[in-house]
Amino acid sequence: MKNYLILISILFLFSCGSSTEKKADFSQMTFSLDTVMVDSKDEILYLNGNLMQSSLSQDLKYLYNFNQQEFSLEKISLDALELQGKIKLEKEGPNGIGDFVSNFNLLGEDRFLVQGFSGLFILDSLGKILKKLEYGGFEKGSLSSEEFMMRLFSLPSDPNTHYGFSVAWESNNYVFNKVEIENNKNTRFEMPEFDKLKEYRIELIMNGAPAGGMGPSLFISTSMDKVILSNEIANEFYVLANDETTLEYISLQSSLTPNRKKENTVNQVESIEALSELYKKSQEDINFSKPVWDNENRIFYRFSYFKRFLEKENEGAQPLDLPESNDEVYLTILDENLQIIGESKVPELKRAPSTHFVKDGKIWIFENIDDELAFVRLSIDSK
Repeated sequence: MKNYLILISILFLFSCGSSTEKKADFSQMTFSLDTVMVDSKDEILYLNGNLMQSSLSQDLKYLYNFNQQEFSLEKISLDALELQGKIKLEKEGPNGIGDFVSNFNLLGEDRFLVQGFSGLFILDSLGKILKKLEYGGFEKGSLSSEEFMMRLFSLPSDPNTHYGFSVAWESNNYVFNKVEIENNKNTRFEMPEFDKLKEYRIELIMNGAPAGGMGPSLFISTSMDKVILSNEIANEFYVLANDETTLEYISLQSSLTPNRKKENTVNQVESIEALSELYKKSQEDINFSKPVWDNENRIFYRFSYFKRFLEKENEGAQPLDLPESNDEVYLTILDENLQIIGESKVPELKRAPSTHFVKDGKIWIFENIDDELAFVRLSIDSK
């Protein structure tokens, strides 16, 4: 009996001692901000697109930003906080990629995936074409002539496979695509839970004919081995793991904000001014940003927010320009399986973040300060 009790005591001590790793508690969070400026080396960096056409290196040391005016890629060191050079792209000739780049993505250390209207180009670090594939050239799962391929992303674990949405303009139908360039193959995935996005589309009709419109944004995020699909209207995701063949749907419940934007009262307008007013009203409701991955802490950060527009309009603003706002911003912490482990309002942020990413355990948020590139870095302290 004595030996039995000793054995139990040893097992108890072993079990207590083996759990030494302390996980962060995100039930209570505090925040702090600092701002860093990027030395442009007397060059004019392209900030007009809010870094929406930019891509990070896997080691997070460099950010590449597409300069639409110069038709080049700006290489920015995030450690030295300076411009370190530009890669000139060609529109014509043997390495010509056309007059327009819809998006680009960094593949590994020395290759780039560039998307044009007609197809895909893989370039080396000097801008030389290594491979070209037209959208209609897929042997399997080819896009129809009515569809447009949106931005493609790849996983760090597999830079030869790419993921992105395609949209058919007339039906406003979105499909998720898994593109394998080496095999000329495209696997398509339906997203029935995202069909409700059509209810939020606002069409502009002028003189009895379609003249444009607005709809909710869709996002793609990646971790080391997962692709996450999200949208701005609902607290939900589709997830595709690297080795899976089907999408997993996840719906979340926030304790701080609504989980879905209210539906539009009307879906057709006949003036740009009416379209603008409906859009502003939609932005004053809940909006969800995409989750961004923190590889150091193995968690996702996701902002949500309400726009709080000020009464004063921007000088010289056009009808679709949004006035200044003092936003109500929230941050949700998600574990590797996209489950909520913490939520908090972030009073330190007065504007909803646009382009942002995680480096060194901080959230880096793009900021244009007097036409110079800067980042506001949000630090999170948890118990």
